[in-house]
Amino acid sequence: MKGLPKQLFKTFIFSLILSIAATSIYYAIKQKGLDYSHVLPVIFEDIFFLNIIVFVMSLPALFLVNPSYWNNLTVRLPLYFSGSIAFLATSMTMKLQPADKVVYLLTGAIFMIVHSVFYYLTVKRRVAIDV
Repeated sequence: MKGLPKQLFKTFIFSLILSIAATSIYYAIKQKGLDYSHVLPVIFEDIFFLNIIVFVMSLPALFLVNPSYWNNLTVRLPLYFSGSIAFLATSMTMKLQPADKVVYLLTGAIFMIVHSVFYYLTVKRRVAIDV
C-alpha cells in the first residue's frame, strides 16, 4: 500500500478534470444563450476548491498504509470511503441554492466514483499478487 498517496493524488486529478467538464456541461445546458466565457474561470476555481475539500476529507485513507488496517475489511472500507461519503452527506444537508447543491453533489459523486475505481483496481491487483 505504498502507492496509496499517489493513488489519492491521481483520484484528485481525474476527479478535478471530470468535475470541471460535468459542471461546465451542466451550466451550458442550464443557461442557454448567455455569455459563457466569463463564467468558465469561476467554474474552474470553484470546482478546484470543492475537489480540494473532498481530497482533504479523504486523507484518512492514508492510514491504510498500515497492513493491519488494510487487511481488516471493516476498517478498510470506512477509512477509504469516509471522506467522500461525509462530503456527499454534508452537501445534501446544507442549505444551498438548488443549482449549487447540484454542483456540490456532482463533484462529490464524481470523486466517489473515481475513488471507487481506484479502490477496485487496487483490490484486484492485491488479490492477483496474493494468489
